Amino acid sequence: MAGGDSPRQKMINMMYIVLIAMLALNVDTKVLKKFILINESFESTNSEKTVDNSNKVETIRAAVEESGNRSEDIRVLTLSESVREKSNALINHMGDIKSLIVEETGGKDSKTGIKGYKNIDFVYSYMNKDENKDNLTNGDDLQILINEFSTFVLDSVYNGDKESGIHDLARNADQIPMYADNPPTDPSFSTLNFGFGTSAGAGLATISQLQAEVINLEIKALDKLAASVGAADLKFDVVSLTTLPEQKVVAAGAKYKTQLFLSAASSAIVPTMTADGDTLEVSNGRGYYEFVAKGGNYDGEGLSKQSYIGSISVTLPGGRDTTFIDTVEYFVARPVIQIQSASVQALYFNCGNELTVNVPALGSEYNPTFSARGGDVVRGSKAGVVTIIPKSKKVDLNVSNAGNFIGSQSFGVRQIPAPEIKARIKGKEIDAKSGIPVSTPSFSLDAIADASFAEFLPKDARFQVREAEINLVRAGRGVSRQRVNSKNVNLNKLAGKRKGDNIVIEIKKVARANFLGEVEEFKNFAPRYITIPLK
Repeated sequence: MAGGDSPRQKMINMMYIVLIAMLALNVDTKVLKKFILINESFESTNSEKTVDNSNKVETIRAAVEESGNRSEDIRVLTLSESVREKSNALINHMGDIKSLIVEETGGKDSKTGIKGYKNIDFVYSYMNKDENKDNLTNGDDLQILINEFSTFVLDSVYNGDKESGIHDLARNADQIPMYADNPPTDPSFSTLNFGFGTSAGAGLATISQLQAEVINLEIKALDKLAASVGAADLKFDVVSLTTLPEQKVVAAGAKYKTQLFLSAASSAIVPTMTADGDTLEVSNGRGYYEFVAKGGNYDGEGLSKQSYIGSISVTLPGGRDTTFIDTVEYFVARPVIQIQSASVQALYFNCGNELTVNVPALGSEYNPTFSARGGDVVRGSKAGVVTIIPKSKKVDLNVSNAGNFIGSQSFGVRQIPAPEIKARIKGKEIDAKSGIPVSTPSFSLDAIADASFAEFLPKDARFQVREAEINLVRAGRGVSRQRVNSKNVNLNKLAGKRKGDNIVIEIKKVARANFLGEVEEFKNFAPRYITIPLK
């Protein structure tokens, strides 16, 4: 956009404002050094724009000559040269002040740069000095020079049009809306920008920021002047072949359809382009527009009809402003959600069911977020990986991308299969018919997970017997008993064992550790009673 700040310039401006605020909090030298970096960024950008402005004047000069040196065009060329000269003189003057700040605070070191960037005395002292003995400080003089330039542009380029948006660049606080509710005690330009305690680095960055304001105003002025001479004549000198394919990506075997035509533009005009009210960045006569497509109200083919209004405004020969407007239609396809999992059709209750969710249509833009109804979700370390912990009989997984809802997928929820309790000695199951020798010292009660469940979710298939009652039974009557609080059973504690007796085990509690290592009581297990004969 003509005269506007680039994204880089906006970023530099924002960093400058943040650092000024932090300076007021008396932050450390690391922040003070940041002002030097901000100053360098401003200077780099300003230098590039200054070269561009010189080239714009030459473009106007060439256009005037090509148009036959018409008197009205020559007047515009003369004015553009005057704008360039006044801007250049003002920029150089501010550059001299910056050089003085650097010199008076210790100069530069070839390795470390500006030595006195932490100096908080010189900038304030210099800006408040009345060197000319005219009751105006150096800060006042700078403010006057800057505002004289903006007034010159307003009067000469915009014919005093107050609606042009041109205003004083060096304003006092009481002229700035941001300070209307809480004006500072001293609203002067000098105090606002170069108040007591301003470091040398902050002073340099502030002056560079003011230089940027001057250069941006110059850009706006030169663009307007260029649009009023032969440089704005609608002469198409940029011609290129353009293709308009129905689709850029087609499947093998499908038809590729496109239109080929010549596109023509004029390098002498700088059009203003918008899309749905958003001003676009224009380069080489082309505006670039991108946004995140939003769907909704899909038809039977999974397409959602959408549109935006595009406009291009240009100044035609004779100074007449013309705007071309069109409504551009496009279609948003419903994204297809693909689920990859060991068990896609159903999930297991209160378990960590890991899924990989893909939306191929989004390509490299895919960076999803997830939410669920009927369960909890844990986002994985890779894009598209999510773990669902169901808390009800059904779970709806919602998928969004860049804040836009993509779709949802419903899952049924299975109960965890009951583990089988087995009495084993050194991993070998005890034969309930033949039994064990009466001298057997111990055995274990192992809770064995369902094989299919353990294969799908091994981290959730960890069961353990936590409590059991061991009864010694003889001729149908209990002889002795013991209670164990682990899976291990010590038969030596069961007194009075004889051949022919039976050990009757009642399983009281079984626990399960989930994928997070959390332990819960698990009430669904079998068998609950185990009988082992002694021989």
